Amino acid sequence: MRKVATILLAAGLLLVFAAQFTACEKYVLPALSIAPDTLRFTAAADSQAVVVTTNVITTLYPENDDHWVRALPEWLDQSHTVIIRVGENLSSESRTAVIPVKSEVIVHQLVVIQEGAPKPDPEPEP
Repeated sequence: MRKVATILLAAGLLLVFAAQFTACEKYVLPALSIAPDTLRFTAAADSQAVVVTTNVITTLYPENDDHWVRALPEWLDQSHTVIIRVGENLSSESRTAVIPVKSEVIVHQLVVIQEGAPKPDPEPEP
């Protein structure tokens, strides 16, 4: 009788351990890509779309506090079209921002380039 009880106890423990391993979520290999990876804008305020393909939580925050460029949404957890907005560039110099598109282990760079405002024509000399 004792032997049967021991076997039943061992079988029960084995079932408990097996249930714990099968109840765990399976690990998902992270995937992340962006297209295109470079955007070019004129000096005017404008927006363009970028397709972010991902299966993990991903963030898009401009580096160096570049307030003239913004990603909407700034984070996502599945594939999504992200809108990149730029403000008007009043300077005659072009400007560039890098937006890291990153998950836990993968980082891509989205480069945003905006032309400078056209330089005014010089005044004719009298």
